[in-house]
Amino acid sequence: MKATRITYDSDGDILYVTFGQPAASTGYQLSDQILLRVDPKAQRATGLTIFNYSHHATASREIPLPGIEEHPDVKPLLLSILGSAPVSQFLSVTTGELGVSAMLLSPSLQAAVAG
Repeated sequence: MKATRITYDSDGDILYVTFGQPAASTGYQLSDQILLRVDPKAQRATGLTIFNYSHHATASREIPLPGIEEHPDVKPLLLSILGSAPVSQFLSVTTGELGVSAMLLSPSLQAAVAG
């Protein structure tokens, strides 16, 4: 796996995570808080964007991901990508009666700001 680059925009409170080298990608807005970028040819994650990052980094609450349901044709692929590395190092994704949700695992706000 290529290097992971983490960038934090403190003005916008947005965490950008890029997996490997930048590649042509399709963005999937999983919620108003999380955007997953996927290389459609390689079917792998190329990036993750988390909005209102400081709020999620300090609160241990699940983030509902209703956007997955808006993409039934690629839902199995998205769930597979979300449940495997490198995305699973940042998010813990669960599927339950109320749908799919995620919990932020890392980095801590302090680590993101320092990086």
